[in-house]
Amino acid sequence: MFNLLQRKPVYKVEFNERQKAMSEAAFADILSTQLPGAKVLQEVYYKDPISKQWSENDTLILIDDVLYLVEAKAGAAATIASPASDFGRHAQSVQDLVIKAYKQCERFFNYLNSADEVPLFHMIDGKYVECARVRRAEYRVMLPIGLTVESFSPLSAFCKELPEIVPLLGKHAFISLSIDDLFVLRRFLPTPGEFAHYMEVRQAVAGLRRAHLFDELDHLGAYLKKNRVDIELTEQLKKDADFVVWDGMSFDVDRSFEGENWETDPRPTQEYPDEMLKLLGALDATRKTGWLRADSYLRNLGTEGRKEFAAMLVELRKSLNQHDGRYFIYGQEAETPFFIWLHRSGGIIDWKKVNDKASSAGLVTPAGTVTGLMIETTAGGAYKAASTFPVNRPTNRTEANAHIFDDAERMKQRAKNFVRGQKAAPQKIQPAVGIPKVGRNDPCPCKSGLKYKKCHGR
Repeated sequence: MFNLLQRKPVYKVEFNERQKAMSEAAFADILSTQLPGAKVLQEVYYKDPISKQWSENDTLILIDDVLYLVEAKAGAAATIASPASDFGRHAQSVQDLVIKAYKQCERFFNYLNSADEVPLFHMIDGKYVECARVRRAEYRVMLPIGLTVESFSPLSAFCKELPEIVPLLGKHAFISLSIDDLFVLRRFLPTPGEFAHYMEVRQAVAGLRRAHLFDELDHLGAYLKKNRVDIELTEQLKKDADFVVWDGMSFDVDRSFEGENWETDPRPTQEYPDEMLKLLGALDATRKTGWLRADSYLRNLGTEGRKEFAAMLVELRKSLNQHDGRYFIYGQEAETPFFIWLHRSGGIIDWKKVNDKASSAGLVTPAGTVTGLMIETTAGGAYKAASTFPVNRPTNRTEANAHIFDDAERMKQRAKNFVRGQKAAPQKIQPAVGIPKVGRNDPCPCKSGLKYKKCHGR
């Protein structure tokens, strides 16, 4: 590249423009399947409230309640100075690239945090024209990403140890990726839910100092094998470890590219019961507001938790030939438990009944908020649609809502009977089934092997 520009210096401006366009569009272009219906804003401008100057960011991607901010960088100096011939210069160049992208992300996140809602602009004919407004509170996950044209592993993965690199706004860790990494992630995480959940876990690991995997393929391999990698690394760090390194995590990923038929051979993946895969597919097909949160919640379950959840779905949906609806509460002790309603596909949903029952469930759970999940399926297991809905948790008993409070008391009693192993009297609607109360230091009921406070009690 250096010699090309030396021989054709007039091409330099055009080359830089073309590389800029390619790199800034790469994340959304390569991962278009993982970002269906996303709002993609390129070259967004805003007025920094501190410096009072206009600032620019490369790519902002908004999909459901997940925000991706991508800053693209090319590292000519690092490419010219190879680590073999000039390690110091190479390492410094990579560090400069990462920190520059980080600083731009930091400035944008601070802007998002400066007001409840902030305007964004495009530059059109030399004028700043408003193109969007963003409310930080609407995003459950916000991912600041530095995207490099070249792959600088393993230095880019280790840059989280730099003192300047700290989680933005105190909780959003910065991730450094290369364009090459995106092609691999696209292959192994083909659905929007898989990719979004991987990025959540990846961000959690990026926020852990002194806990390392070699490169992005090791991060991916660890995720496919262990799912919540961040939880296990955190536990290891707490066991008097000064530094934790995982080795060989990319083995299955690497091997999957070795055969002649690697493009069509099955890829390594996490294991899910068929029933859960159908539900995840229904969430993906419906894609109503809140679907990625529900998807993430289900993917957070460990192996035993997934089997337990799938078994509950199978038991209830098989009886939908006799009943219009069945329901249960899942994750009572979690911060965000779900009220799950299975509705016989093709019938009309009685939303008053559903909302009243959900409100009663909200009173049963100790958590402050409950999320509803409506699943439309047949008794035979054809999942047609799945979407979340808000649950109203009444605070004061009135004459109008007395039936909700009375039903909540009945739910509590049925739950106690369930815990004791007793069968409740037959009901038209399935009695609410919840996870028994668990101490924060007890093993998590999902059988992940972790303490409850480090798993579903987080």
